[in-house]
Amino acid sequence: RMMERQIGHMVRLVDDLLDVSRITSGKIQLQRGVRQLASLVQNALEANRAALQDARLELSVDVPESPVWLDVDPTRFVQVLSNILHNAVKFTDPGGRVVLAAAVAGDAGRSPGELVLSVTDSGVGISSDMLPRVFDLFVQGDSSADRSHSGLGIGLALARRLMDLHGGS
Repeated sequence: RMMERQIGHMVRLVDDLLDVSRITSGKIQLQRGVRQLASLVQNALEANRAALQDARLELSVDVPESPVWLDVDPTRFVQVLSNILHNAVKFTDPGGRVVLAAAVAGDAGRSPGELVLSVTDSGVGISSDMLPRVFDLFVQGDSSADRSHSGLGIGLALARRLMDLHGGS
């Protein structure tokens, strides 16, 4: 079981590194299509379900009841959500809480129809001095913290670049 987990972790790191390389060299072409948000969220949750259960985390999902249709590359969109959820799982203590929420904005300075997704957790959080750089490639939080679940600082950078390709942020 431990070897399977470690192999999965290694595969994820290599895949993320290759994707960053492809984006940097302009070789990623989005395969956009109209998809329903709820199904994309379910796919991302499935990709992280085992980790959520292993960590005994309480998961709450709050998406609009009425269908929300997105023009996205479904594989890449799920990858973004999965990377962000993966971080929430990694840095939340067992028994903690992870919340994925989605809302279609139209006020508070947002464009009408803009989708706002958030992932919050009861984990250690990100220091205020790290916030401006958290989506930069190879940037990690405080190195004196417990790094037993650390990665290479690729997942959030990749998520940002994929959202940029979609025209989002």
